[in-house]
Amino acid sequence: MFAILHRFAATTALALLGATLPLHHVHAQTAPLELKITAPAAPGGGWDGASRSLQQAMVASGAAKSVQVNNIPGAGGTVGLAQFVNNAKGDGNQLMTMGITMLGAVVTNKAPVSTDKVTPIARLTADALVVVVPANSPHKTMQDLAVAIKADAGKVVWAGGSAGGADHMLAALVVKAAGGNT
Repeated sequence: MFAILHRFAATTALALLGATLPLHHVHAQTAPLELKITAPAAPGGGWDGASRSLQQAMVASGAAKSVQVNNIPGAGGTVGLAQFVNNAKGDGNQLMTMGITMLGAVVTNKAPVSTDKVTPIARLTADALVVVVPANSPHKTMQDLAVAIKADAGKVVWAGGSAGGADHMLAALVVKAAGGNT
């Protein structure tokens, strides 16, 4: 997950992530009256949770006097991305959280606004990508799964996140590595 922003939050985010300067020195000169974080998803998801955790940390540390989280769901985050790019331009008190799903969503949705209009400044989290099967699955190893994919990739059922997201990309890479058709 990346925090995307304009001017102010780069200093604050770096301080929150363990920069060597004490936080009170950084925010004493730069803390805005109100910081706005765009979470390009509905409440309750990963980007919302990350945004609200950042909100709490920034207020608790004194890095910001107040932080408002604005949820904008739709199209894998690309609706929120477009609104952020169009509405936050030149406003150093705004930032946006996002992750790899956004990259896939920009491509799969043919989004008119892409991530080249923003600047990633901090990696706040990382998601492990794993392949799991039900306990009663005939596939007990990746080799078992690869054999089934090579035999008939269309019969191997996958579940995961949104189209274009990390789970989708992982499934496609596993199928490709196994010699199946994606």
